[in-house]
Amino acid sequence: MQWSVVAGYGVAYGLALSVAFTAAVFAGAAMSRDFLLNDYPPAIQERYGRPKSVRGRRVAALFGVVVWGLCGLPLMIAAMAGLDGALDDGLTFLPAALCAALVFATLSLWDLVVFDWIIFAGLRPRLLALPGTEGMAEYRDLRFHLGAAIKGSPLIVVVGLVTGSIAALLT
Repeated sequence: MQWSVVAGYGVAYGLALSVAFTAAVFAGAAMSRDFLLNDYPPAIQERYGRPKSVRGRRVAALFGVVVWGLCGLPLMIAAMAGLDGALDDGLTFLPAALCAALVFATLSLWDLVVFDWIIFAGLRPRLLALPGTEGMAEYRDLRFHLGAAIKGSPLIVVVGLVTGSIAALLT
């Protein structure tokens, strides 16, 4: 098995998805600041004091379609197609599952370190601060973001297993 090829595809396509994800978050926030309301620390949600707006719910749905449907799925298909041609034995379950898991792990790590810790908690762009909550100490709560990343980490395995299974069925 050419593990370095599998890892290279996983990380490269994961980085591409990460950049698309980051751009989509900023675009979503420009359309509706509260579209990711449920992802903010509880104290910030409490001070904001309102449920997610109708516009915020629509933008959140659009965000999901763009990130996962228009970016994630095509990038995953491209990664699997490229990997199939790059591997001597073609694409089988294990390399497909590992590559897909690496794509999602790269996105998860990017989301935690680059987006949550550096951009959201460190740089704190005004666009990402909910009105009335600017300057709250909870924006800098790195442990909150780590906890959220850990809760989401089982999806890495799920994405790998599902993608590996689909690739194995199709090849």
